[in-house]
Amino acid sequence: MGDMSEAYEYAKALEDVFSGWQAMKPPKRVSISQGAHDNLIIAQTGGTTAPWSAEETPYMVEPMDMLASRKHEAVIFVGPARTGKTESLITGWLANSIVNDPGDFAIFHMSQEKAREFSKVTIDRALRHSKKLKALMSSSAHADNTHDKSFRHGMWLRIAWPTVSNMSGSTYRYVALTDYDRMPDDIDGEGAAFFLALKRVQTFLSRGMAMAESSPGRDITDPFWTPATLHEAPPVGGILGLYNSSDRRRLYWKCHDCFEWFEAAPGLGLFRLPSEEQLLEEIRTIDTEVMAKEFSRIVCPHCGSIHLPKQKRELNQRAVWVPDGLTLDKYDDPQGTARSSKFAGYWLGGVAAAFQTWQSIVGRYLQALNQYALSGQEEALKNTFNVDQGVPYTSRHLVEAARTESSPKDRADKELQRYVVPDWTRFVQATVDVQGGSKARFDVQVHAFGEHGEQALVNRFTIRDSRREGIGQQWAPIDPAGYKEDWDRITEEVVRSTYRTSVEGREIRVRMTVVDSGGEDGVTANAYEWMRRCRRAGLSNRVMLYKGLGGKTGRNKVPTPLIRESMLGGRTRNEKGDVPVYVCNSDLLADTVAANLRRKTPGPGYYHFPEPKGPKNPEGWLPQAFFDEMQAEVRNENGTWEQVKTRNETWDHLKMHWAGYMRLGADKIKDWANTPEWAAPLERNSEVITSDQRRAMQEAAKVEKPATEVRHRERRVVHSPYLKG
Repeated sequence: MGDMSEAYEYAKALEDVFSGWQAMKPPKRVSISQGAHDNLIIAQTGGTTAPWSAEETPYMVEPMDMLASRKHEAVIFVGPARTGKTESLITGWLANSIVNDPGDFAIFHMSQEKAREFSKVTIDRALRHSKKLKALMSSSAHADNTHDKSFRHGMWLRIAWPTVSNMSGSTYRYVALTDYDRMPDDIDGEGAAFFLALKRVQTFLSRGMAMAESSPGRDITDPFWTPATLHEAPPVGGILGLYNSSDRRRLYWKCHDCFEWFEAAPGLGLFRLPSEEQLLEEIRTIDTEVMAKEFSRIVCPHCGSIHLPKQKRELNQRAVWVPDGLTLDKYDDPQGTARSSKFAGYWLGGVAAAFQTWQSIVGRYLQALNQYALSGQEEALKNTFNVDQGVPYTSRHLVEAARTESSPKDRADKELQRYVVPDWTRFVQATVDVQGGSKARFDVQVHAFGEHGEQALVNRFTIRDSRREGIGQQWAPIDPAGYKEDWDRITEEVVRSTYRTSVEGREIRVRMTVVDSGGEDGVTANAYEWMRRCRRAGLSNRVMLYKGLGGKTGRNKVPTPLIRESMLGGRTRNEKGDVPVYVCNSDLLADTVAANLRRKTPGPGYYHFPEPKGPKNPEGWLPQAFFDEMQAEVRNENGTWEQVKTRNETWDHLKMHWAGYMRLGADKIKDWANTPEWAAPLERNSEVITSDQRRAMQEAAKVEKPATEVRHRERRVVHSPYLKG
């Protein structure tokens, strides 16, 4: 009996300890949307109340029910204002959780003030007006305050804002982040709020769930971006960055005439408005109200059928969410393979928003465009893009840059060969962009120059291997910052290189090699040492160290000269240097390059590029990425150039080539019938040699003994023709 009594007491103690958690076991399993419908009363500011219903926002049912998924870790929802997303995904989810599936719940708003407002205006009203929610509130004196709510079955609700202290150390079963794009990218150095939230629910494994919702708020910085898949979002980070990591679902409508499915796409595309360029020319004379009413209809992209505002409700009732990789035919059969992800992602366009009319979307856009045309202010335009249309905004100066940018890829020269210079070549020049870090390398681009700056790309390659011993039979990787001898690879592979002419056995030497002297710690010092070695080898008139600076520098923002020779490399601040470095105004160089790229016919400044490798040119040697890098920067209204893509090597090469062209003084040649011998036509050019001469020069270079590292204080005898005036 004693043993049985002890066992009973132990079991009773365990029951008491876990009674709160046992009470949280749901009485029945229902969908989130049904649970919200049964238990949530929405209270409006005017004092009216009504049960939550999916009748007006049927597109929210699937995202809500996905919050109960055991296959997904999180739900991501991107959409404009007036979609019902907050009431559905947060208040509706919370109501269902309290009644049907209790678990500790955290809601994070963008700031402390907004968290307080959300608690008072949204959460308190829901708890007060919904009978089932009110009945489950704890009667404890401390159970209900602005940021914390407790319930009879043990569930705790936390309403907070993103800080490390708020988002660390606690465990929740459910975490919701609202207005995500107005939160900081990095929470106190600990990373993005979403991934901190995801960590909070990890203990619950497949029963835990995180959710982030927001209208887009991060700007597009790359006006040349194009989606790789049908549903890919621009690479702007924030909520759309999370969406890109998901299965990328978009809402599709079915045309009432041709029965084809088409996307209720974010933006204004379905309204078929005139182009923005045309609207800007006419907007000040347009009656925006009349035009908004005229264009408040959408056009089927398949058959051109018109759908009127009164049909919007029916379109939404029949709409379906389609993940990236799938399409639906007119018989509703899916085609393709759906993208898979642990995140269920949804992006809703403003055109489908239940509480926003088509006329208001178009009207607000036209009004904002009129304001921009009158004042140049973009705030109203950005607002209507984000909260009305549900799309990220692109600054108008970036749009203008993309609109006026010519595409050299479209006029690529199919006859241009690698390693072979055109017959009109006057000299050959190479540029070297120094890359550091884990992908350290020397990136090389070689151009053949003709009269008046006309040029053709004849080679692009990278130097990745040093001549130091590596692992096994391999060479050690290049390290421009760590090993000064690695720079001699530039001398071997670039400075002493030759390129073929159309005449058999005749080759032309590289006249000038422009090398970037900036980079991580160690690069500049090693560049100076390499320049000194080139001088001792008699190559000082064939190499140039380049340093690009912005348009205005220094405390007083003094304009940077287009190109200026500075003697650097002194051991102390006051010691005069012995290494010539050409400091260049990168903004002005970029202006010149951009102007030359816009030229569409051969002539002064024209660029000849080979056709890139692709389906139509499988034998091509130039990658498509070359042309993407060419569009890596755009010009701001103040004349400065802004980098909008991560990879910009091609653009840097083009600027360095123009600096080298000026260093040689080629920009001052007016009469190309009377030039220095190195710039003469190929048949009498001093840089043209035979194959035998090239081999002899290479052999001679191999047996040259390394020069002793002695600092030379004398200034170079050979000066740039450009600097002679």
